[in-house]
This record gives sequence, C-alpha cells and structure tokens, in this order.
Amino acid sequence: MTAINYSKFLGIPALTSTAELDFMKADPAFTSYLLTAAQGEYLKANGIVPQKGLIVPKQVHGDVIWKVNPSDLGQAGVFEADAVVTDTVGLAIGIRTADCLPALLYDPVRKVIAAVHAGWKSTKLDVVRKTVECLRSSYGVDPRNIRAVIGPCIRKESCEVGPEFKEYFPMDTMQTPQGLRFDILNANMRQLTATGVLPENVFDSGLCSFKDAARFHSFRRDADKSGRMISVIMMV
Repeated sequence: MTAINYSKFLGIPALTSTAELDFMKADPAFTSYLLTAAQGEYLKANGIVPQKGLIVPKQVHGDVIWKVNPSDLGQAGVFEADAVVTDTVGLAIGIRTADCLPALLYDPVRKVIAAVHAGWKSTKLDVVRKTVECLRSSYGVDPRNIRAVIGPCIRKESCEVGPEFKEYFPMDTMQTPQGLRFDILNANMRQLTATGVLPENVFDSGLCSFKDAARFHSFRRDADKSGRMISVIMMV
C-alpha cells in the first residue's frame, strides 16, 4: 500500500493516497469523519500516525478556511470548508480529491500547516491565495518560508472545458486541436507565487489523476463510480 509521499520535501509526514483504497467515506458508525480500520492502517503504513486525530472538512467547492484544533474532531466531515489549517502538533489535516487539485502547505518557522482542496470553482475563488493570506494574518507566516506540494490532479491535456472558462481563467485556458483545455496547475501556482511563496519551495507531483487509472481515482473519468484520494499533512 504505497502512497505518494512528500515527507522528504516538506520535512514532516505528508502524502496523497492512491486508488488501492477509497477515502470518500469513513466509518459509517460515526457521524463525523472517523477512519475505518483499513483507512487508519493505510495511513499508518505510510507514516501518518495522528496522535491527536485527523480532521477533514465537508468540501463544498467554496473558499472557507477552517482553523482547527483537537476540539474540532467531532466536526470532521461535517463543517463546510475547502481549506484546513492548524498549528497543533500531532493533529493531521486533510482533504479528499478525484481530479481537483490538492495543495499541502507547511511553514517550518511558525510551525503551521494547511491542506487545500482546489477544484475549478475554488480556484476561481482564489482559495489557495486566501489560505496563504490566512496563514500570514492569523499565524504570522512569512510566505517566503512556506513549502508547498501539489498532488495528483487532472492535468491540462485531459481537462476539457467550455467557452466560459476563457472568461473565468483567461491566462489558464488554451485552445488545442482537441478543444479548450484548462490548466488548473498553472492557475494555482500563480496564486501561490503571487502571495510571495517562492517557486523553488513548491513541489509538483506531476501526476494526472485522469490519465493514470491504475493509481488514481478520477470523477471526470469514472463519474459516480469514482472513489476519492486523501491528501494528509501532520506536524510531529
């Protein structure tokens, strides 16, 4: 059970799961998002052992940023947000994706982390930029110290869109012989660097969730049959 691991780049445990396990739903015995035994073992096998629990939001393709601590565990999977931030050591935070862009952020100076779910709607709302601004205003983070990773997501070659995207994302929508394509990576990279995050401090996995059916879930490819990957980050 091998996840996409970012620990060497970030210096703390962080990963994106693969299609060998589905993280769309958690233990049905609980209202909040509490891991099943299999999900917990998967994370443990890949270096995530959250002594203070795991918090994921109920994602709604918006721009709400949720600042969490262990007292929020009961709201995991219930509170509506598309970014989660914390400065609590041992508390894992994560978001789930199946083509949307997952971004994990860490400031080793101020000791704060963030997990961001950026589909096209949240990208249009500047959720990544707003998350960095939240880290700056709420935790005193200097964006130049942030390390960021971009996990598997749908890449521009596979992201066919309608003409409205030329208005939404004029710098990130391009005409190809196969039709209009949207570059969600470029749109979010520009948000990161516009806030002061250094390009050399950003690691892009380069992985396409749509093309790589053997390793990743994809809603575009599989529609309602698609599961979800989880991207998790935790300070130790």
